[in-house]
Amino acid sequence: MATYHLRIKDDTKSGGKRISAKKHVNYILREDGKSHADYINREGAQSDRNDCIFKRSQLPKWAKGSAQKFFSAATRYEDKGNVRYREIELSLPNELSLEQNLEIVSKFIAEHLSSHYYAYAIHEKAGELSGERHPHVHIMFSERMIDDVEKMSERPACKYFRRAAKPLKGERVASFERRREHGAPKDKKWHNKKYLYEIRADFARIQNEVLARNGFSIRVNHRSLKAQQAEAEKHGDDFASNLYKRIPESYIGVIQAHEDNELSNGVKRYREIIQSKQHSLFQDDMRKKTAQEEETKFLVRQAERAWLFLSNSPAYKAANLEDETLKKLNQVILSGLARIQKLKRRIVGFLGAREHVRKEYLPATDHQFLLDYESKMKQCEDLERLSKELIPPTGNYSENLQAFQTIKRGVEKKISDLRSFLAQNNPQYWAILGKLEEPYRRKNVELVMHRLLQNDLDVLWELKKTSTAVLKNVDALRAKIEVPKMPKTIFTAREVRDHLFEQYRSLKNQREEAIDICNSLMLKRIFPSEAMNIAKNFFVHDRFKKLHIEREQYEKALANYEREKLEIRERELLFQNRKWTNQSEKFQAQYYLTKAKINLEETGRRLSHIKIRLDNELTRLENLCQTKEAQEEIALLAADILHKNLKFAQEYETAKKLVADLSEKLQEAKKRFNAFDDGYRRLKQNRVYRVIQPESNSSKTSALKENELVAIIADALLGEPYAVQLVAFSSGNNLEMEKDWEMMTESDKDEIIRKKIIREL
Repeated sequence: MATYHLRIKDDTKSGGKRISAKKHVNYILREDGKSHADYINREGAQSDRNDCIFKRSQLPKWAKGSAQKFFSAATRYEDKGNVRYREIELSLPNELSLEQNLEIVSKFIAEHLSSHYYAYAIHEKAGELSGERHPHVHIMFSERMIDDVEKMSERPACKYFRRAAKPLKGERVASFERRREHGAPKDKKWHNKKYLYEIRADFARIQNEVLARNGFSIRVNHRSLKAQQAEAEKHGDDFASNLYKRIPESYIGVIQAHEDNELSNGVKRYREIIQSKQHSLFQDDMRKKTAQEEETKFLVRQAERAWLFLSNSPAYKAANLEDETLKKLNQVILSGLARIQKLKRRIVGFLGAREHVRKEYLPATDHQFLLDYESKMKQCEDLERLSKELIPPTGNYSENLQAFQTIKRGVEKKISDLRSFLAQNNPQYWAILGKLEEPYRRKNVELVMHRLLQNDLDVLWELKKTSTAVLKNVDALRAKIEVPKMPKTIFTAREVRDHLFEQYRSLKNQREEAIDICNSLMLKRIFPSEAMNIAKNFFVHDRFKKLHIEREQYEKALANYEREKLEIRERELLFQNRKWTNQSEKFQAQYYLTKAKINLEETGRRLSHIKIRLDNELTRLENLCQTKEAQEEIALLAADILHKNLKFAQEYETAKKLVADLSEKLQEAKKRFNAFDDGYRRLKQNRVYRVIQPESNSSKTSALKENELVAIIADALLGEPYAVQLVAFSSGNNLEMEKDWEMMTESDKDEIIRKKIIREL
């Protein structure tokens, strides 16, 4: 797990007691079992500890590659009050390999320790508290620098650790000779707190660069919990803000971690509390982010659907989009929709984030197993849905029914095989998912998923903003191109007749269009027998199709052969019945006739061979498709073809039902029109009609459409009792004051007159 830890210390213990540089380097490098260098290098008495996995040093020639010899000299020759060595402890990401972690260490040393002698060792062991893999590096180095004198000619040990030469009076820098006789200067930056802070920031940057370069999303942060909390609050990240709102963990060393004491036990309990807190915060955060994601997707669908309905409407197609205002508004909508598509591609989403962390934190074999298992799980679900959705063939076509039953059996067999596979591998599937739930791995998984989904928030906000703008602009464009039509409420008998005829003609046109659509869908619909043939052809890589083309060519050639055969027979009869006077002409005609017969016989033999070859090839392909494995695969291919064609099959059934419904409505409309037309001449042509309803239902009456009003008036004129009570008529002589309407109460008439007078004023 990538965690940040950088600690710099020197050879002074608490209380002022000095640590032996020789023993410390042995403890680190594991060289003689009595010093810290042994611990680092896992050598000598520490050699049975196999957690030292890499060592490297930069030392003077006189040390002969021995860090122990170098730091022993530091202990011997450094002045009593001087720091003889410094040590930097760095925690390394356990997501990375040794080579990748070496890249971090090498880059850190190149930037901060290249001008010093040093020795370092990378240890890798299980953490005493966490139990997880814990790679880390110990770097021991001297504060003394490799100056220009040292680079030109190394000083001996007795001189290297002396005090550095100070410039004499009048000198800015001590002379080369004097510096050669004195020690190397100490780098003062190691006593500068500002520089030590820069080191911390650099180490975090280097780790994050290497993690990113190797495809890991986790990042480390060198700042304090308080600083990270403040940044999270600034960016509105409640999850991170609450997570960092805690007391920093107490540092305990290796020895303390081994001991069963109050400090180590307290740290363990504290870690468990923090992990539980993070998991709880993460679940709440996921619920919120998933809800935001679904809400945004719903708004996007609304915007896209609104534009689809508008762009397919008659008003949009009839609108003059060259008008500057409409053109500009239309372009704004199209730009918004293009922006929506671009933003949708940037969303990672919950499923994308989950797949991302699986790929990062699981071995390649485990990740591939999950992909295969979930692919088969989805395939099983799709086949189960397909089995339910397959439409059995209608009619008395036994070939279709037999093909459908074969396909159905093939699908059910595949479902059974998939269920068996899923049941058999289910324990392994959950065991692999359980790896992601291990506390130390789950922590990083949750942090990575949170960061990915947190980055989605800006995109989701932009999507919501853009979708809202598109909806607003679609409504504005609709308002400009759709001119509202004032509803007509008063009708003459002729207008009623024209409306009824228009309804009849409209239904007739709709029925004809529906029949055309039904016929078109019938051609697109694939029946089970056709699906089986397509699947068989696909299974043998289009060989049936090629064979069919060759068969057509053969049939055409055979037809030509039969025609030529008849022609030669006619020529032969003519030759036999003709009385020849010229023997030379007879012999010439006989020669050409014989030659034609020989060519025809050759063509017949060739066609016979072609037929045998085609029949053999057909038999071979049919036999190839009859094996058990082939039958199962062909059935699945046919099921997939039917499933893809399901849309046309369903649309065909819907179209058939629509044709039947329209036919019924058309008959009813024709019957009503004929009945009304028969009594039309008996009606008074100067009368007008309107629908009247009781006062309690007046709001419902005003909401009726024009066609509905005409239908009620027509029913009333045809003598329907319920409609007669709802329709009033007038002679049309005094419509302005509405006083000659019959079947209206006086209060209704007065209310209409009052409203009309107010409008006119």
